[in-house]
Amino acid sequence: MKKFIEYLRYFLCGLVFGTANVIPGVSGGTMLVVFGVFDRLTEAISGIKKIFQNFWFLFTFALGAGGGIVLSAFVISSLFENFGVQTNMFFIGLILGGVPLIYKFGTEDKKVKPSCAVPFVIAMAVVIGLTVLEKMDVFKLAPDVVTGFDLVISLKLIVCAVIAAVTMMIPGISGSFVMMLLGVYETIIGAIKDMNFYVIIPFAIGAVIGIIGGAKLISMLIKKNKLMVYSALMGLVIGSVYAILPDGFGFNLQTGYGFACALFGVMAATLVEKLGGSEE
Repeated sequence: MKKFIEYLRYFLCGLVFGTANVIPGVSGGTMLVVFGVFDRLTEAISGIKKIFQNFWFLFTFALGAGGGIVLSAFVISSLFENFGVQTNMFFIGLILGGVPLIYKFGTEDKKVKPSCAVPFVIAMAVVIGLTVLEKMDVFKLAPDVVTGFDLVISLKLIVCAVIAAVTMMIPGISGSFVMMLLGVYETIIGAIKDMNFYVIIPFAIGAVIGIIGGAKLISMLIKKNKLMVYSALMGLVIGSVYAILPDGFGFNLQTGYGFACALFGVMAATLVEKLGGSEE
């Protein structure tokens, strides 16, 4: 029973990770930290040997992530169109509910010191700065129309997927936002809805390469200076709250409902933490 609950937690974490990475402004990496599987995942895919050693964990997580991506392309996108404020506030609740866990992981070996403020502030400023640029519509590129195999577009999708996948592993940075910057977001979402494998396959290849490469880098940084890395992660996570703050936020009935959704988000984050306890 304990194993079942453990793998159920990994599936749920994958589901949220996949869902978050499709939604502009929401960071899948943040969700990994919030739910306490960030270290486990980055370590598990930091090398070929590690991947085989953690096969069932990765399989369960990937199953959830795949489900989350498909779910997002259909259900979540509809929720954002019809209940944008409430859906965003729910994700804010998920993030805030995981902050105590992030602090706990970051201070397992050392206590917080004044120098931790530097990576914290820089990381938070990066997320807020990128969000401001996004809201100013600085980046607007037309999507590619793909109806058959095209070598140039396939190579472009692989390269863009590598870049986006690396950023997906970084808490606070929205992988979907990076895809928007690269001009492939609408192409990918459309391909998922239409099951266009001329787009899905090259993008998936690039995503696998990027996730493994990004995990290797992050795992190495955590081993070198965990406290400073987690200080930066905390800044990225806190900054991401501003990044997904809904446009309709204010003193109105919608925001009132939104706060109720945020509370559910906090409870959901706490529940997932309780299901798995701390990382093993």
